[in-house]
Amino acid sequence: MPFSGLRASGTPDSAIPHRRPWAGAAIASAAGSIAIAVAAVRSAVVFPQVTDFVGVAATHQAQAAGIGCIYSRAVQLAGVHLVPGAVAPPAAAGIVWHFNEPPVLTVLAAPFSRLQLPVAVDLWEVVLFAALAACAFLLWRGRAGLPAWLMVAVVAALLLNEIANTDFSLAQNDPLLLLIALLGIEMLRRHLDVAAGILIGVVALKPQLVFLVVIALTIHQRWRIVAACAATIAAIGTVCVLMVGPSCGLQWLGSATQLGEFQIGIGLPGTIARWTMSTTAAELAFVALALAAVVLLVLIRTRVDTPVFVAIALALAVVIGLHTLAYEVLFLAPLGMVVAVSKPWIVIVTGWVFTLAQVIYPRGSDPFLATEVVPFVAVTLAVVFVVRRGAPRRLDQETAAMMRQQHDLVAAI
Repeated sequence: MPFSGLRASGTPDSAIPHRRPWAGAAIASAAGSIAIAVAAVRSAVVFPQVTDFVGVAATHQAQAAGIGCIYSRAVQLAGVHLVPGAVAPPAAAGIVWHFNEPPVLTVLAAPFSRLQLPVAVDLWEVVLFAALAACAFLLWRGRAGLPAWLMVAVVAALLLNEIANTDFSLAQNDPLLLLIALLGIEMLRRHLDVAAGILIGVVALKPQLVFLVVIALTIHQRWRIVAACAATIAAIGTVCVLMVGPSCGLQWLGSATQLGEFQIGIGLPGTIARWTMSTTAAELAFVALALAAVVLLVLIRTRVDTPVFVAIALALAVVIGLHTLAYEVLFLAPLGMVVAVSKPWIVIVTGWVFTLAQVIYPRGSDPFLATEVVPFVAVTLAVVFVVRRGAPRRLDQETAAMMRQQHDLVAAI
């Protein structure tokens, strides 16, 4: 199903004749993206002990054993000793990772809990690739006439650029959440509001990713989606509290708001945290950026339909987030696909710019990182492009009204 919300004015890039040089360049680009993704997977396979998956597995084991609050470094260290094949450091300070996600995410490690760590990481990488393949399929559905050879390069640029590939090297879980987010956007296009709200609520397992999405849906007055999303978030929150208790839940909030956690963020507040060495300055910067993003959303609310509006909100959340990390550039894919419908080569080139930004990632005390400046510029330009070419939202409203009338008619029959 094509991405709605854009006019087909002008001659799109896809109108370029299928000359061999263009097809060859696209295929080479896709092959290169896949190659660097495989290299990232190899990093996790060769060095499974330093992946974030170890943290999830150790936290799961500590939780299952009832050792204590899972957000304590000492408890996480004790959990490492229970992971088959894991090599525990001599002290908690030597742990290279720090699990600070909602406690319900520890269940991801449960199916692998009896396996040796290297085998578990290998299988988890297969799960990640399968999730990204499903994401690629959903993006493919919005290609709007782009030739297959070109679409392969676009999808590879969006999902397999080197910044996003940190998800593979760290064995993280974002491809699963991206898949849920894309399914939520697909439900939006089909006007299945309750299903869309539930799926978006699940993505709120990482609240820094969807807080602007909920605001965007409120601005577009999609109340059923907002209600379903809020109910899902409340249910997940209740489960989390039941899993660890209120006091441990508060300890999670404390662990997730430390200066060190802000400093590794890919959002612009991360720059402020590194520059000022202050959590307060980073938090104030985040509030200011969030307010600016909300104002922007209000100003453009009539220019695009709800699915594109949500894609914009998701992308903005990544680049202004207080604790959005490198691999979360995956969530720029919905907005990137909107641009790719008419400008696929720009998206492909941008993917390689992302890869270059990761390669030249500065070391030392420099607070300005290419991996946050480049995505911010890319998102800004993409939003300007999409909004300037956007169709009036009333078309989306008319379609939704027609769908509701059809549903009412079927119910009456």
